[in-house]
Amino acid sequence: MDFKKYYYFDNATTSYPKPIEVSETIKDFMDNVGGTYGRVDTLRGKYTTSKIEECRDALAAIIGTKRVDDIILSSGATRAINDIINGLDLAGCEILTTSLEHNSTLRPIHQLKLNGIIDYKIMPSLPNGTLDIKKIKPMINSKTKLAVINMGSNVSGLIQPIKEIKEALGDIPILLDVTQTAGTFDISADDLDIDLLAFTGHKGLLGPTGTGAFFVGNKNILKPSFFGGGFGDGIETPFSMPESFESGTPNTLGIIGLLAALENRPKWNIDINDFFDAVAEIKNMNKCKIVYGGEKGYQGFLFSIVPYNIDIATFTGKLYSDFNIECRHGLHCAFMAHDFYGNNNGAVRFSFSPYTTKKDLEYLIHSLGDTL
Repeated sequence: MDFKKYYYFDNATTSYPKPIEVSETIKDFMDNVGGTYGRVDTLRGKYTTSKIEECRDALAAIIGTKRVDDIILSSGATRAINDIINGLDLAGCEILTTSLEHNSTLRPIHQLKLNGIIDYKIMPSLPNGTLDIKKIKPMINSKTKLAVINMGSNVSGLIQPIKEIKEALGDIPILLDVTQTAGTFDISADDLDIDLLAFTGHKGLLGPTGTGAFFVGNKNILKPSFFGGGFGDGIETPFSMPESFESGTPNTLGIIGLLAALENRPKWNIDINDFFDAVAEIKNMNKCKIVYGGEKGYQGFLFSIVPYNIDIATFTGKLYSDFNIECRHGLHCAFMAHDFYGNNNGAVRFSFSPYTTKKDLEYLIHSLGDTL
């Protein structure tokens, strides 16, 4: 099948294409190196270990921290978020979160509630999805011990004003999910004094699936939640960063590929003005509802639509069969976000990457005009 003839607008699910160096580096490592991380004092082992530590360095730079040892390599955002939430002492506390969370945060939080461990509340938002800053402080009480916030919505592309939210929360620790913004938007973990942060490698970072990381800005509140092989001798798990949170053999191939992606990041072919111009043309068709953040500076490179005169499944199918357009319809693992925006049956999402061109946007607009 000739996949190259398709127009790929599903980068919020997983990015495609990747830099060619990703696959080349993975193949070279598999064929010619194949070493393990941190276990042996051989040339092969030292090379592998050095490459994984280079990836940790590169990820620290991406999220804006100089605290490289506080970057914990993981299999993705879902695992990272679960490690964080299950590693916090949350018994009897209350968590604040938002309407735009992904299931990777909502489900572990809700499971803690079902287990009788915590309670949680949804912070109020303005109509576009931005948290209502003035209403955050009145929600804080003596039981509030954590705020879980999605920096960038995977439904609307809305970017939350993290600095203002951090100021409103005061001393309440934040777990920031930057899965949709890592590699595309400035995060500045050190400058914002972020307590905990999680992200994946296979979306905006253009790396392989099965990669990701989390950042422990506040080491006093988090303990390891899983245990096993790794550094140190004896039955006790050594508490040193990052080893205590990285039990077991890491996804060496994936991390090597992620490093290659980080070292070969392409320049964007479109900018936010091109994005808003495309949204404006689609809006002028008056044939669908458009779900997006609405303001430059608070908008990522994705939006969703709800057609007025055709159901989303049929619409997505026609885009694929008639125009070779790949996108995603449904609830996007974020049903509360769709509820918030009034999309009772979900929406059709279009998400872009550095490889998306202006011609791609023009083709999308033309195709939508013929299909809506």
